[in-house]
Amino acid sequence: MKKISVLKKQSVKRNRKKDLLALKKGLGQLGFGLIKILLFVVGLGGLSIGLISGYQFLSSSPYLALRNIVVTGVNDDLRKELIEISGITEKDTFLSIDLAKVKKNIEGHPWIKSAFLKKQFPNTLHIQAEDEEATAIILLKKMHLIDKQGEIFKDVESDDNTDLPVVTGLSESDIRNKEYLNKVSSLINSIKTVNTALLSVKELSEINVGEDGDLSIYFNELPFKVFLGKHNLEGKIGSLTNIIKHLQDTHRLYQVKSIDLDYPDRGIVAFINRVA
Repeated sequence: MKKISVLKKQSVKRNRKKDLLALKKGLGQLGFGLIKILLFVVGLGGLSIGLISGYQFLSSSPYLALRNIVVTGVNDDLRKELIEISGITEKDTFLSIDLAKVKKNIEGHPWIKSAFLKKQFPNTLHIQAEDEEATAIILLKKMHLIDKQGEIFKDVESDDNTDLPVVTGLSESDIRNKEYLNKVSSLINSIKTVNTALLSVKELSEINVGEDGDLSIYFNELPFKVFLGKHNLEGKIGSLTNIIKHLQDTHRLYQVKSIDLDYPDRGIVAFINRVA
């Protein structure tokens, strides 16, 4: 039977001792690492709680109470309405106010096109509002107001200004309405650039849209129809201005039955008894 030497036994013991020391060292390093991670988590949690507590304190601090709301871009009556519907309360502070919510509330007003909000530390909120400008009334199943881009933005109500041109001839279900209203808007803008005593938006009473999008216009002080067609509206308004001036100078303005400008290089004036 083979015997194990004393040296060999001592070597085995040393190896076991060495392994045990390595294991203890590894466990010690692991424990130290876990302690560091635990301390980091605890510290982070404490910092988060501190930040939350600090934010809550500042959010309710009288020093940051919202004291001034400055609204520009609208008249006094509309300014009061916007503050009322903004959702801002006496408890709101510089930090607690929700700008996105206030903006949504303000832009929900039918007469507001857009709103820009800005905080000014420590107590002021600035609201720059752009109000809608009604340029005409469109007759469909209901009466609607359209803006300078030809977009419908609200129904006509009893307290709205109705001293505006009326757009007729459109069908409720016509998918071309947006295209036609863009032309109407372009036409109104062209008339604004002329703005003579007889040819002005104030004197414009009706814009009729034909089945193919041809436009005809009527003025309060001119007892005749002006047919424009659908192209080069700005140029035709310029031509109409010259024709009206010539008719005034020759004292024949109120003998006119109609004016047709749907020609590339001329206009046809129909008089009550003849055509020129």
